[in-house]
Amino acid sequence: MPEFSPHQIEQALHRVVRFLRHQHTDYLLIGAMALSVWGRPRTTLDLDFLVLTDVQNLEILSRVAVRAGLRVDQKWLKWNPLLRGTQLRLHSSEITVDLLVPRDEHDRAAFRRKRRRKLGKKFYSIISPEDFILQKLKVGRPRDFEDAVTVLERLRGTLSLRYLRGWARRLGILGELDFVLKL
Repeated sequence: MPEFSPHQIEQALHRVVRFLRHQHTDYLLIGAMALSVWGRPRTTLDLDFLVLTDVQNLEILSRVAVRAGLRVDQKWLKWNPLLRGTQLRLHSSEITVDLLVPRDEHDRAAFRRKRRRKLGKKFYSIISPEDFILQKLKVGRPRDFEDAVTVLERLRGTLSLRYLRGWARRLGILGELDFVLKL
């Protein structure tokens, strides 16, 4: 497994955000980088973004990424044809970057609650802790439940349980939310 310095990840983060801003594409930093802000950090070798765009604009992003020093992972696209139009995998140097299109009403609503946080020397748009928990519960892998629990442990007194329960009910994941709230 390749090793990357925090500086390389920070450079990749800055490059991708600069690219998205230049393309007038609203984004949320999600995944392990958001986890490092809201919960217990874990090592990751990639960057994950939710981008407020559609299938046509995702294709445009794919075409212009090269000008921003990013490389489209054509092999990944070939092996994941069902994700075409919903996710784009790029590389910034050797750092993997996933751009995901909102899959549901909750993903789109999360953009209204984004937070600005400083990572390294710059500020970035990050998914709110409540929306992070909901995203993790929607995916539902064991690691996602663990990530959600670390956010709950760290921020329990500051989270909006009303917001969490409302969306969990709408998304059909109220049982999952109740499970992690009891841990």
